[in-house]
Amino acid sequence: MISLLEFRNVCKGYPKLSVPVIDGVSFKIEQGERIVVLGASGSGKTTLLQLMGLLLRPDSGNVLIEGEDVQDWSESKRSRWRNQNLGYVFQDFGLIPELNLVDNIELPLRIAGLRTSGLDGMKFLSEVDLCGREKAFPAEISGGESQRVAIARALVGHPKLILADEPTGNLQGQQGKQIAELFKRLQVKLGFTLIVATHNEDLIELLDAKTWILSGRLTKST
Repeated sequence: MISLLEFRNVCKGYPKLSVPVIDGVSFKIEQGERIVVLGASGSGKTTLLQLMGLLLRPDSGNVLIEGEDVQDWSESKRSRWRNQNLGYVFQDFGLIPELNLVDNIELPLRIAGLRTSGLDGMKFLSEVDLCGREKAFPAEISGGESQRVAIARALVGHPKLILADEPTGNLQGQQGKQIAELFKRLQVKLGFTLIVATHNEDLIELLDAKTWILSGRLTKST
């Protein structure tokens, strides 16, 4: 079976650092998996997600998408793959203040040049349990609700892969738990692959996920 995503001895560093942030990382990720990448601040979690999402190129090693080495992909091909297959959830939500919730959710569709009517936005607003809030603006909702909208925005294009970078980092305990439970429910229902990078060990149990521990190198603990 061809893996959705594969790394082969991938390394990535930055000029001001004496050692690679990502150092010889290899793995395979299959469609429909849930994985938590656990690591402290500065351990390389964000860099790893950016490599997975083709936002960065490795210094050495190979990244394969569904069996195809992406080393020679142009930036336009990388961008096209991201638009069609990837959803990204950030710690800081990233909602546009001037857009209502439905328009925020449908923004990736518009960027991709697709027509929107509000129906997709309302459908995914319902998926994240925010029915009736479609006309609200980001300033009018809580942090937990903002992250629900961000998740809906990531899902609206029906991606194969969701990358979530510290998705509960700006939320209080109960709100973070609710977001983790929402992620798990939607992943089971929709079947996308979910990769969550976090320092919060509680997410491992809440998501019932495989665990990778990252500190430059990657250790698979479960």
